[in-house]
Amino acid sequence: MTVLLIAGLDSSTGAGLARDLAVLADHGVTARLAATAVTAQDAGGGCCVHPIPAAMVVAQIRAAGSLRAAKLGMLVNADIVTAIAETLPDLPFVLDPVLATSAGAVLLDAIGRAAMIARLIPRAALVTPNLPEAAILTGLAAAAPLQDLAAGFFAMGAKAVLLKGGHADGPEAVDWLFRPERLPLRFAAPRKFGTQRGTGCTLATAIAADLALGEDLIKACDQAKRYLNAWW
Repeated sequence: MTVLLIAGLDSSTGAGLARDLAVLADHGVTARLAATAVTAQDAGGGCCVHPIPAAMVVAQIRAAGSLRAAKLGMLVNADIVTAIAETLPDLPFVLDPVLATSAGAVLLDAIGRAAMIARLIPRAALVTPNLPEAAILTGLAAAAPLQDLAAGFFAMGAKAVLLKGGHADGPEAVDWLFRPERLPLRFAAPRKFGTQRGTGCTLATAIAADLALGEDLIKACDQAKRYLNAWW
């Protein structure tokens, strides 16, 4: 089973392709890579981004061979988003809409966000935003009702959205899976305090791995939540 990872290279290895590779290794799933950027990141939150040319991203995708699923993370700009949309095979993929680092450095510009909304969100098997990302993409407040945030994604053509609760409050970190015309499903784990980079990458990649292994979306989300809780 092979999953294509499309994301940036984090020099600190806390997130991005390095974290994704570790997750697939834990799941016994083969990886193929398409790097979208090289970044220099440090523990203090500094970040310098060097985008990979879109043509090189295309070449990496075309060289990936036979695939069962994909996970998309940091996409950098509209040229790369468009190149991915035009090259990625028709297969289930998880879109983790990485917009900024935890320290606030921008990882997808406004034009790139518009391209992602138009070209990738309608194709994704699942979109996995945290609440700040959901607010930016829908134009709503992060504290808006979850049903309203989900409806914003459905208006973009999303098939399913997992609204992650890591930025919310309470003793549990609760993620909610929304699908059109179905009841939302709740996935919870004890909230862990402090900071841990790479949680979004870990969850999305674990879901993609389980989809590649033949699990349905609900079981993939449940198992990925458990995997994330055990890892952290």
